[in-house]
Amino acid sequence: MSASAPEGGVRHLESACPLDCPDACSLDVSVVGDRVVAVGGSRKNPVTNGYICAKVRRYPEHMYGETRILHPGVRTGRKGEGAFRRVSWDEALDLVAGRMIAVRDRRGGDGILQVSYGGSNGYLSQDTTDARLFYRFGASRLLRTVCAAPSSSAAMGLYGKMAGVSYQDYAAARLIVV
Repeated sequence: MSASAPEGGVRHLESACPLDCPDACSLDVSVVGDRVVAVGGSRKNPVTNGYICAKVRRYPEHMYGETRILHPGVRTGRKGEGAFRRVSWDEALDLVAGRMIAVRDRRGGDGILQVSYGGSNGYLSQDTTDARLFYRFGASRLLRTVCAAPSSSAAMGLYGKMAGVSYQDYAAARLIVV
């Protein structure tokens, strides 16, 4: 992110959307102090030209909303009871790391990460630190095709092999069928 000059206490930071949409929106993030106050579309990306979806526009609500979990907790009751005790980040991370090491020592690295996929699949969020962690841990042999394999098979069965079309080519199309 690069910051532009403050205007009335609001800094505008350039960013990119972390989601996996093919249009790869550029963002204008408004910040007051150290708090994000708004997320809007930037005109840096000619495909979206200032547009962003409602999900991303509402990021500040998710970042600062009342239901956001701000502190780690350890379950004290039965699963589903919602009983937790607040712990420090160090205690939480030590607990998770200790359990992961115990599973790896008992069952091997493939005993971890039984099901995993890309989440939002964005350039900024998929196969970055998570991939490095699990590779080093020895849990790297999972195909990670939980969603892609079945949906690709279904599309192939219904439509056959289809080449993709880049957004830049749409302007030259004489007919688009949706």
